[in-house]
Amino acid sequence: MSPHSPSSARADDPVAEQARDWIVFLASGEHSDARMQAFEQWLAQPGHRRAFEHERRLWRSLGASPVAVTTAATLPAARGRVRPRRRLHWAAAAAALALLVAAPDAWLRLQADHRSNHQVQAVQLPDGSRAVLDADSAIAVHFDAHARRIELLQGRAWFEVTPDAQRRFSVTAGNGVVEDISTAFTVARHDRTVETEVGQGRVRVANPIDGGWTYLQVGQRAMYGAHSGVARLADVAADRVGAWRQGELLLDDVTVADAVQEVGRYRRGPTFVRGDLSRLPAVSAALRIDQPEQALDTLAATAGLQVTRLPLGVAIVHR
Repeated sequence: MSPHSPSSARADDPVAEQARDWIVFLASGEHSDARMQAFEQWLAQPGHRRAFEHERRLWRSLGASPVAVTTAATLPAARGRVRPRRRLHWAAAAAALALLVAAPDAWLRLQADHRSNHQVQAVQLPDGSRAVLDADSAIAVHFDAHARRIELLQGRAWFEVTPDAQRRFSVTAGNGVVEDISTAFTVARHDRTVETEVGQGRVRVANPIDGGWTYLQVGQRAMYGAHSGVARLADVAADRVGAWRQGELLLDDVTVADAVQEVGRYRRGPTFVRGDLSRLPAVSAALRIDQPEQALDTLAATAGLQVTRLPLGVAIVHR
């Protein structure tokens, strides 16, 4: 494939055409290792990443959702005038989106501007603010002349915000929003809830169930869910907020299975639990996530468990 520069969004631009083909592939849910390697090689060619990001932003502007978009019928109305050839590409992508429920990694790849793997990752934002992504986390950045909005798609992130009197800085996660009032804070997205902690300054938190703002200061925490309003949690010491940024995972009275899952996020290979661990006492520990194998062994020993390691980085925690 020839490395043309995507200087325009013309439907007959070959690199833009290839970028749309790759988006359809990512949305298809059929991701062989060979095809993913070919995609990475294509992306590395001059001008290709820029073309892919342009087409991905266009795709995202359609408001695509893996649940709401299952046919191509909604796309022409969403964009108005669409060139016939391009319409075919986005129609194919929209039809394939129904498969994304079974392919969350591809969905994140299309939505996220920044993703982390098993390691903590620092990100410089366009306004000079800084984000630090915990392992297995993802964010989308939506900045314009009027607002600075971060969407937490997965996992946990810490934000140190550069003041801007003209544009508020907010983080949306689930059905709520955490808005900065000159501060540093974390937001964590769990299966059913979202939690925020303040390390410096103040934030305010809201979701539709409450209809109002809850204000938090240094060391204060709050949580909300899809069916529950904002609730205050027990305060923590300010130096514990975002301790994972410094390589330390602090566990306070959590189940053994949840603790294993937390440590497993920092390992290169998958981590499994065998057997029922629900009757084991909850654990509290401070573990070094920059040494995840040692952390897993320490956690297992504390709970009276063993770790069996298999090829390809697989670890099984069991009695």
